[in-house]
Amino acid sequence: MKTLKNIGWYSLAFLSFLMVYSFIQGVGLAALILGAPSYVAVPVYVLLAGIFTFVTYKWYKTGTVTIEKTALNKYIWLPALVWILVIVAENFLPHDPSVNQKMVEELTHNQPLFSFFMVVVFAPLTEELTFRGMLARFVFPQQDNIKQTAIFLLVSSLIFALVHFPGTPLQFLVYASLGFSMGLAYISKGGLAYSIALHALNNLIAFLMIVML
Repeated sequence: MKTLKNIGWYSLAFLSFLMVYSFIQGVGLAALILGAPSYVAVPVYVLLAGIFTFVTYKWYKTGTVTIEKTALNKYIWLPALVWILVIVAENFLPHDPSVNQKMVEELTHNQPLFSFFMVVVFAPLTEELTFRGMLARFVFPQQDNIKQTAIFLLVSSLIFALVHFPGTPLQFLVYASLGFSMGLAYISKGGLAYSIALHALNNLIAFLMIVML
């Protein structure tokens, strides 16, 4: 019964990300489309997204997550290594851009300032809170063996991949692998700082490549 209740709470957190945060993004984008200057629309978006992030973080901190040391989180360099390998492999494998990637590219070209805050700042914060932090907080709060941690990594990677709308198995594999590297970062420190930083670095590189190309 407690497990079902916790899954319910996580479902609520997940839906709040999909609905509330998506609404906040939509408000900012709609304002820009309707002709609002970026110096008005961007601060409004940053304020609302910041409030959402703060409330979600406080909710995350109402519980504790215990993660025991295993072979999966023993080495602090492993998440970064997995991330680098994924990036290298992605650039050598032929693939079409996903729906998510096309949307980001178009937004970055049209509204670079708004895109920077959405992609580089708030995507890492909100996604790591939702797909790693809140998932661990409610569904996997006691990771006292390698099996529990492995299941957490699998579930968080699958959720991360699916919400980025992969259109092909290769796109799914790339997003899942990126999610896996960030999941490793979360469990290696038992907190969000490492995974948020890795996520932000990944998105910053992607953002700069779009801007420069």
